[in-house]
Amino acid sequence: MNTLSLIVLVVSVATLAAANPAPIAAPAPLPTPVPLPAPQALSSAESVFSSVTGAVASALPTVLGSWPSLSDIEKTVGVNNGNDLQNISTSALLIPSYANSSGDNWNVRFYGLAYKLPNISTSDLDSLINGLKTDNLNSTQTSLLQNRTQDLASVPIPNANLTALVYANGSSVTNSSGIQLTMADEVGEFDQFVAVSGLGGNSNSVRIVETGIVNVTGPGNGTIILVPSSGISVVSDIDDVMRITKVYVPNQGLYNSFVQPYVNVPGIPELFAHWNETLPSVAFHYDTTTPVELTRTYVDYLFSNFPLGSLEMRPINITDPGQILEARQNSLLKLFETFPQRKFVLVGDTSSSTLLSAYPQIAQQFPDQIACIFIRNTSATDPDDKIPFSTSDFKNINNNTWFFYRTADDLFNLDIASGQCRNGSVPQNVTFGEQGGVLGDNGAIPVAVGDIHYAAAVVGATVAFILAAL
Repeated sequence: MNTLSLIVLVVSVATLAAANPAPIAAPAPLPTPVPLPAPQALSSAESVFSSVTGAVASALPTVLGSWPSLSDIEKTVGVNNGNDLQNISTSALLIPSYANSSGDNWNVRFYGLAYKLPNISTSDLDSLINGLKTDNLNSTQTSLLQNRTQDLASVPIPNANLTALVYANGSSVTNSSGIQLTMADEVGEFDQFVAVSGLGGNSNSVRIVETGIVNVTGPGNGTIILVPSSGISVVSDIDDVMRITKVYVPNQGLYNSFVQPYVNVPGIPELFAHWNETLPSVAFHYDTTTPVELTRTYVDYLFSNFPLGSLEMRPINITDPGQILEARQNSLLKLFETFPQRKFVLVGDTSSSTLLSAYPQIAQQFPDQIACIFIRNTSATDPDDKIPFSTSDFKNINNNTWFFYRTADDLFNLDIASGQCRNGSVPQNVTFGEQGGVLGDNGAIPVAVGDIHYAAAVVGATVAFILAAL
């Protein structure tokens, strides 16, 4: 089937769904460990619709639209790499990270990017973000846009040699010569653990130390959380879990990321503060597929609203959805292997197809380290979410550990430390297949989609995806 025929078929199926709504099915009971019957075969039209919308969902980055690639940035700046910018000082980005205890030492993770930031107009930067509309902005929005896009011009320095220091309570615990880090890779990224003494022994609560890069003239400071060997770690996605991004609305995610003030998902700051006070030896790890260039924007937002913790950003030159999933899996694997005695609470949302795969996969690999998996069902609370999602990967993990929630109140009174992950008052409606959005809770076509605008939104996203792939 050629691309044009596929687009026509998707439009036709979605239009029929809008024109012929079916009654909404009653909520299904909570699923049990008993295997479900084999699914019935889909019609050819239904199969095409399901596969295309699934492809759209899996192709969604952290915000809809095209992030500028490294080659885009270098072309705009007019260089091949950071080594061409001889007259610009070197900077280093240290992403907030973590350390684990090993006897008298702490294994400190140094994680970040060596780069140079050339002078470039904000209009040139804005033009790199495909789909971002900047017309008719007020003064606040213009200022936010300038602040958030300036780091997009960061040009990595390949094979950079960096020297680090570690500070505790305002004093350096490393000698004056510092720690020579392993050479950065070909895109300026570095990620390594270094044994550091003088930070004290293991404790029952998280402690914060500061780090810095000494052989740069630009910014080069960061924070590290010293995580106890045992306890509970909360790993949370950011967009549409902690802040309202609307990644599932074409271009709205870009607008909310670059132009609008960041808005918390209601109740989530209070929930995380509650967990910070009540969960044993709790640590927080924040994970996003937003590109590393927006690290400082995210750090400013996160640590003004949520407990201090570590942060994982998307590597600098990833564009393929499969690579994004791999990056998610790698960051989770690193955490689980670094803290083998800790239990993990994983928090995500249905608009992130990578997490709907990565969380069940890590749960199967490390079943004894899973406390709970909480997934916000954005399609159940936001009528703007038209994109179906797949729950198929949850079929093979303990269904007492995962819970699809609607609001923070659904989670607030759960006794996580005692193994309570479910709120029995919230129906799950999990089909272990594609569901939500235009597919409805039961994952079937036709569905009650309201009117033609409902279907048109999905068609728009689908067509945009197909055309982008040409």
